[in-house]
Amino acid sequence: MIEFITLQKEGITDFAKERNELLKKVESDWVFFVDSDEVISPVLRQEINQAVSNSTNGYYVTRRDFLFGKELKHGEFSRAGWFGNAKILRLGRKNAGKWKRSVHEYWDIKGKVGTLKNPLFHYPHPDLRSFIKNINYFSTLHANELLKEGKKSSPAKIVIWPVGKFVYNFIFRLGFLDGMVGFVVALMMSFHSFLSWSKEWQLQKYE
Repeated sequence: MIEFITLQKEGITDFAKERNELLKKVESDWVFFVDSDEVISPVLRQEINQAVSNSTNGYYVTRRDFLFGKELKHGEFSRAGWFGNAKILRLGRKNAGKWKRSVHEYWDIKGKVGTLKNPLFHYPHPDLRSFIKNINYFSTLHANELLKEGKKSSPAKIVIWPVGKFVYNFIFRLGFLDGMVGFVVALMMSFHSFLSWSKEWQLQKYE
């Protein structure tokens, strides 16, 4: 038996805690976590149902990202290029591990882990307005996580990290091959880095 859990992201301040609470309520042996902006295709669902019959404790799935009607094949959400495919661990046995980190969380599953062949489809931002809103929201969570982890902000990080991230995503991860959408993504993720380190600096200084 497998249970599919859909996570509604709105208003969550600790994603690992939220996922672990949902995990406690699961009655089946297996669970697949899907976010509200993700879609499971029929072929992926079929593969998931077949995968849970063996001795593996969890499975990674490759996620294909779409923005403004275009699939992103490079840059921040790269599935190709020099750095390999981006994979996320979403299918696992209920008691095989716990979720960790309040934002950009990951499922720490113990034991044998495999990879599913079929992708999960991701539609994160219907328009630029929602993209900016999410960047502001997640950068606040990220700033708090950086502070919790003891990673100190500085004027150098506030300036250098965003520039470096843009160059990394747009040039080295071939974001320019996604055209104007690739440029927007690289710029926005650079802005996310700027906001994260700036907000952490503010937390260090004034709170």
